[in-house]
Amino acid sequence: MSSDDPMRSFIVVLKRLCVISVGVILTTVMLGATTNAPQGNPVLQITEPSGGTIVNPGQTLNVRVTSPTPALFPGVLVGGDATPFAGTISPLPGELSVPVPEKIKLGRHTISVMGRPKSGQELVSASTEIDVERPDLPVSMSASFSGLQFDSAGEQVRLDVLAQFLDRTTSPITTATYDVTESSHISFSSANTEVATVDSSGQVTAVAPGAGEIRVTYTFGEIRLSIGVPVHLRNPDEDTSANKFFLSIAPGLQKIEPGGSASFKVTVSSFSNFSGEIEFSAHGLPEGATANFTPISVHVPESTTLTIWTSASTPSDTYPIFISGRSGKLNPNASVLLIVTSNGKR
Repeated sequence: MSSDDPMRSFIVVLKRLCVISVGVILTTVMLGATTNAPQGNPVLQITEPSGGTIVNPGQTLNVRVTSPTPALFPGVLVGGDATPFAGTISPLPGELSVPVPEKIKLGRHTISVMGRPKSGQELVSASTEIDVERPDLPVSMSASFSGLQFDSAGEQVRLDVLAQFLDRTTSPITTATYDVTESSHISFSSANTEVATVDSSGQVTAVAPGAGEIRVTYTFGEIRLSIGVPVHLRNPDEDTSANKFFLSIAPGLQKIEPGGSASFKVTVSSFSNFSGEIEFSAHGLPEGATANFTPISVHVPESTTLTIWTSASTPSDTYPIFISGRSGKLNPNASVLLIVTSNGKR
């Protein structure tokens, strides 16, 4: 590749730049924004859009570029990870209208500019990050796995999330599907962190035997849309232990308003005369909720009462609550549904 081929140089360096720029929220000016750069070095500055600007798929974005020494740049190339080459700006300061693709992965994307100053051969670049999001709530969501079955602790699986939005540009109205895994509206949580954890990118890690659920939530203003992905890690002692116990819970579902409470009776039983002490814990509680077992531990065939108190700020949603009964290496799980409603709405 010759030094006279700025287009190829731009594409190659831009690809590298896009990888480096992931996770940068504020505008980053390269080869000139560092404090130890020699004074007088030519630099480029993106003044619009500012870092973190929210745009919609299909929207036209105005990119404005300037430089303290604009005469040194005969022109600059504009592109990004969503649009590898959008066009050129000449002279500086100047601007270019860049269309955001309609079909694009929602989340953060990089806009980059690059130019070669008259005074030298080194390319100068700058970048900023935009957040591409839909302006509405999806009508449905789905994950790349309907359920996760792990064989050993430490195993990992990444969940990808697709969301369906109403497409009102068609007649009749249809749906448009977007990858929302990295959307700023998406959050991941584990209903039972003793069994599996999940990070902000959707990476699920098995922790210990038991059952749980990964919750995927799309939050749009005060409205939430959630789906659950069941998780199970097999207990290697389950098939070899002669002494076992299991849990039964009644009722299986409770419906309350924010600020209310719900109680569940948890009974332990055994077909093998299990005699060990069993301690209880609850996982997957809603935000602002607390739980208490009375008593905290029992023996077969005794029962305990689980009481869950919510706060006035607890979001309306359907929550799977996982109850674990632990005795040594044994920790069977059972679950109930807690539906938190506000004025009859979920």
